[in-house]
Amino acid sequence: MREIRIPGIKRVLRISWSDRAMRREISEEIAFHIEARTEELIGQGMSRHDARQRAETEYGDLRVSEREILDVDRRRHGHERREELMRSLADDLRFAARGVARRPALLAVTTLALSVGIAANAIMFGIVDQLLLQPPAGVARPDRVKRVFFRDHYKGQPSVQPITTYPVVTALREHVPAFSEVAAFGFKNDWSLGTGAAARSVTVQLVSGNYFRLLGVSPERGRSFTDDEDRIPKGELVAMVSHDFWKGALASASDVVGRTLRLQGKVFTIVGVAPKEFAGVDRNRVDIWIPIASVASELLGETWYNKPNNWWATIIGRLSDGATPEVAADQATSAYRGLIREWKDQVRDSTSSVVLSTLIGTRTPNGLSAESKVSLWLMGVSAIVLLIACANVANLLIARTVQRRREIAVRLALGVSRGRLMRLLMTEAGLLAAIAAAIAVAVTYVASGLVQKVLLPTIVWRDNVFDGRVLAITVFATVTCILLAGLAPALEGAATRVADNLKATARQVAGGRGRVRFALMTMQAGLSVVLLIGAGLFVVSLRNVVTRDVGLDRDRVLQVTMPLHRFGFDTTQVEDIYRRAIERTRVIPGVVSATIARMSVPYGNLNASGFKVPGVEPVELKGGGPYNAIVGADFFETVGAPVLRGRSFTVAESRSPARVAIINESLANAYWPGADPVGHCVKVFRDSTCSTIVGVVHNVMQFGVVEDFKAIVYVPPSHPAVHGAPPLAMLVRVSRGGDPAAIVPLVRREMQRLNANMPYVEVRPYSELVASQLQPWRLGASMFTLFGVIALVIAAVGLYSVMSFWVLQRTHEIGVRVALGAQRADVVRLVAWESSRPVFAGLLLGAAAAALASRWIGPLLYEISPRSPLVYVGATLALALAAVAASVIPARRSVAIDPALAMRAD
Repeated sequence: MREIRIPGIKRVLRISWSDRAMRREISEEIAFHIEARTEELIGQGMSRHDARQRAETEYGDLRVSEREILDVDRRRHGHERREELMRSLADDLRFAARGVARRPALLAVTTLALSVGIAANAIMFGIVDQLLLQPPAGVARPDRVKRVFFRDHYKGQPSVQPITTYPVVTALREHVPAFSEVAAFGFKNDWSLGTGAAARSVTVQLVSGNYFRLLGVSPERGRSFTDDEDRIPKGELVAMVSHDFWKGALASASDVVGRTLRLQGKVFTIVGVAPKEFAGVDRNRVDIWIPIASVASELLGETWYNKPNNWWATIIGRLSDGATPEVAADQATSAYRGLIREWKDQVRDSTSSVVLSTLIGTRTPNGLSAESKVSLWLMGVSAIVLLIACANVANLLIARTVQRRREIAVRLALGVSRGRLMRLLMTEAGLLAAIAAAIAVAVTYVASGLVQKVLLPTIVWRDNVFDGRVLAITVFATVTCILLAGLAPALEGAATRVADNLKATARQVAGGRGRVRFALMTMQAGLSVVLLIGAGLFVVSLRNVVTRDVGLDRDRVLQVTMPLHRFGFDTTQVEDIYRRAIERTRVIPGVVSATIARMSVPYGNLNASGFKVPGVEPVELKGGGPYNAIVGADFFETVGAPVLRGRSFTVAESRSPARVAIINESLANAYWPGADPVGHCVKVFRDSTCSTIVGVVHNVMQFGVVEDFKAIVYVPPSHPAVHGAPPLAMLVRVSRGGDPAAIVPLVRREMQRLNANMPYVEVRPYSELVASQLQPWRLGASMFTLFGVIALVIAAVGLYSVMSFWVLQRTHEIGVRVALGAQRADVVRLVAWESSRPVFAGLLLGAAAAALASRWIGPLLYEISPRSPLVYVGATLALALAAVAASVIPARRSVAIDPALAMRAD
């Protein structure tokens, strides 16, 4: 076994030894001067004792003199050492630059691999930093602002919710002195700006009058809201617009303050423009903020401010000077429980409490959001990519060092220290990492914003995507690359035996068993397998979510909503507009059918207002309910939900009073398991008269794409118990093969023409409505796949480089084998065996590591085991194919070796 000596121990202790030597020299010099003066005084007639004392007195305090001289010598010595170090580093850098320039292929491969790894880490850190570490931009002293959560028990189940009622806001303002201010916000919806053909959609959020004051946000223009503008029960119609809205929709008008906006049929006066960096507490796009009290009466009723069960408000509070979060939480809990006792709440009890959390919305007492969890995983994945890149570069540099062993031996023989040699080799790795870091900085600066907006488009990201924190992580990643990629080659070079390598031939110098290279290649293969398995799991999860049967043809159904009642249209006008909307929509090319939905729409709200089967005890249903929905005759045909038993509603039943009902599979299986419910009697909407079940339809998902189906009973709009329910939306079905995106503007154009005072009509495909629910799986699938492919390519390049060097090392041996009768197939098998060993070991280690990590990644997946054999086999096959492809060229080179030339070569 070779002995690897680590030089530099003396150098570590040289400082103390130098101090000791300098002190000795200084003491000797001072003693010399004192002795010379003593002899001079003796020559003048003084006794030796008196002369000695006189000489020491004239010289002064010996310890002070020694310390001053020592400080001067230390500074001079340190300056000389720094100059020597800088000169040697400059020499090393010039030598490394010349060596790298002579090998452009090495430069290209190493810098590309490292720059990809560094840029990936910088970009992913930028995402995680803004999602989980940095508070919303523009907030003053954000550490003193807390989100308020409420821990309650609903039907015996603990729950922590951020939403509460407005009386709680009032109670916290009046009874929590630990809060200097308490504000509320909620109801962020798309509103109609303007009317008719010029109408457009804007995002509006309701906030309390002190919202901006509490956050410490100073308007760019104008002012923020006053308390009087948010007075209860009716506030002023004023608005604060975002910077982007002012720049875009209002063309940066200098007279923006005082202008009016027509929102949902009401005229609001602009009082200010929010600063550019502020995008709200949740960092989702908001165009306009308005005081809560200005519209709460219309949205929630005249008693909105004291209703105990009208849940809509999210609360934030700023801590008073000197107050702690613990004290504020205790005081808020006391105030909250007092309200509960006053209300005699049957849901919340004396164990309810208030929990304070950071202002960062992705970090809550319920844990991180799904996007945040996936982002953290992706940050870890980017670190794995960096490790693979470092291992790849280390392998290439080790190969280069092995080729230079004779040169290194000559240097050592001429007196170069092994520490100096290690520094030279580390400088080469540092130069490559520095070049890669410069490329990574440029890539991060250009691509970071694009990646953030593509991955998480609903979040408003900061314009300055490359700040000091991202730069710091880039520097850290670069230093990591230097250490990981440069240390192994440096140790390999420092372990060179001078005598053996000076006497050895070229092929002997190039020899060696390459255990370090084998370990690095194994690590690359193992980490690549981990990433490929992760990519496969997320891709399959995304496929399972997208292809899940939700009873609704999401790609072919459009939802059309028109907020007519808020614009002053009465019931008769609303009915007439929806009737004409159906007629106009059905004649648009590409439209198959259209229907009106009342009271509820898929992926919208549902009400459970009474359901009873005479003679049958109520069944406890998973997810609550049964829920009620009011639909027309062609509703099921439009959404694509087949009728499984019985029939759909007839046109006559939709227009004239008829006590009929249709139930879905979940409700049928709960009350009539294994039986046909058609013809049975049910009582709906607290109606005392029976309604006859005429059909059973396929389950239609009502809320989330991955939740359980709810039990739903459908009745026609003419049912006596619900007669007169206003239309809520129109659903449109596009023909098979048609392009919903192309039909959306056609439908909207026809709807806007229905009335001169029409508000903005929102037309959205259901695929777009549920896109946000698919985001965690889409994020994981896209980024895991991207990083997995990058890791696979880097690993394949690394394997190709190692095998090419292996063939070069063993050219003489292969020539001897061929000369002794080895066939080409034997040589190819030898190369294949050498290349397969690290890959096979990496496959086993990578699969084991992925299996260990499965317990943490499992909750992020959908309907697939984190240890799915199919995914594991697919990932290993992908790496095996990449390894075979990387070994083809070295194998072809090996069989092309001329044995005569190989045996004569030195």
